[in-house]
Amino acid sequence: MAILFTFPGQGTQKAGMLTDLQQFPIGQQLLNRASHHLGQDVLELDNETALLNNRNTQVALTVCSYAYAQILRDLGMKPEYVLGLSIGAFPAAISAGIISYEQGLDLVTRRGELMANAYPEGYAMAAVIGLPLPTLKQLLADATEQGHVVYIANINTESQVVISGRVDSLQAVCDLALTKQATSARLLKVNVPSHCALLANQAEQFSHAFESLEFKRPNITYVSANAARVLVPVERIRDDLTHNMARQVHWWETVAMLKERGVTLAIEMKPGSVLTGLCKASMPDTISVAAESENLANLAALARKYG
Repeated sequence: MAILFTFPGQGTQKAGMLTDLQQFPIGQQLLNRASHHLGQDVLELDNETALLNNRNTQVALTVCSYAYAQILRDLGMKPEYVLGLSIGAFPAAISAGIISYEQGLDLVTRRGELMANAYPEGYAMAAVIGLPLPTLKQLLADATEQGHVVYIANINTESQVVISGRVDSLQAVCDLALTKQATSARLLKVNVPSHCALLANQAEQFSHAFESLEFKRPNITYVSANAARVLVPVERIRDDLTHNMARQVHWWETVAMLKERGVTLAIEMKPGSVLTGLCKASMPDTISVAAESENLANLAALARKYG
């Protein structure tokens, strides 16, 4: 039996997620450390207006998700695996001891700035649910031939896929998907075209932020949602974190692999619950819960029973 901690990506952010941390001593400590290191009160990021900024969102999500991992670990819930989606890979790496909290904050600050500056407007992501992957791929091929800019970004389940590109292109594909009987096709609360070739140049620029950074071997098994495998060598993890903004996410394949490795309990860190639903779809026999919707006593009881 094994416990998996999952760390959500952009789109899950919400006002108040950092303020909630103040009720926990470790949460308040991590808020203070982040504010001191970044030279600003991070609680100023904890509102809808501030979270429209890509840099602010990535910093806030990192602080929130890592803090909840520490809160759970203080209660005796130690994971065997950590897995993050997109920006979630950074609090996962911090939790595994690969980089320090402050190093992680520096990295996500730079990452958010690069992504925001590259595409300040007109680009986004969208989720298409209920279409077979081959059908969606054909829709994208047809749209590309018509001059649209759109890519497959995340393969979350067999019938839930996230696409990235220009907003007009995404809307066109969503409209076509609905005519093909997609259950849902809509834009997400993400204002950059993540996990596709549109961010390849930004990933190369981001690599400079790692040049003087010392990585440590993970003390908890680090899993890459882009590579769909466990990564141990620090250079592989460095490469994964550097380029994950521009690489396709294979969540379905990754979680299926973890099921084979014996994961019996998956706990999603706040503020999200999306990954819990995806884990349930990929690992129906595994207990999957979100800290967002479970109290700490219940989580601790589940960890004792299934971890």
